[in-house]
Amino acid sequence: MTNTIYIHQPEKAVSFIRLPNSFFEAPTFTPLSTEAKVVYAFILSRTDLSRKNGWADEYGRIYLYYPINEVVELLHCGRQKAVNTLRELQYTGLVGIQKQGCGKPNRIYPNYEAVPNTDFKKSGYGTPEA
Repeated sequence: MTNTIYIHQPEKAVSFIRLPNSFFEAPTFTPLSTEAKVVYAFILSRTDLSRKNGWADEYGRIYLYYPINEVVELLHCGRQKAVNTLRELQYTGLVGIQKQGCGKPNRIYPNYEAVPNTDFKKSGYGTPEA
């Protein structure tokens, strides 16, 4: 097997995404779709980069940009599915989304202490479209 990793083999440039265990263990996250969990994991990885680059608003809250077209590419889905996935994260409180206007991408504010909203699919709160 040529793809086997050996203990004395030098590390290759392989990156991994962290996915919180609570998404699969806590009943409060049961309604959250797998796609939303994956997108949130990618948002968390970008959060580290935003922190390193000093991307914070006037209140010190870290933000990042994750345009809809990048979510489409990540999930290999249509635009509406990507919008709905970000909406799902917004409704569950895992992210806050602030519209920039003038063709600029929305700011996404990750939240580590989400307040679950199990009716997020029926909610009319906001829209993350950019």
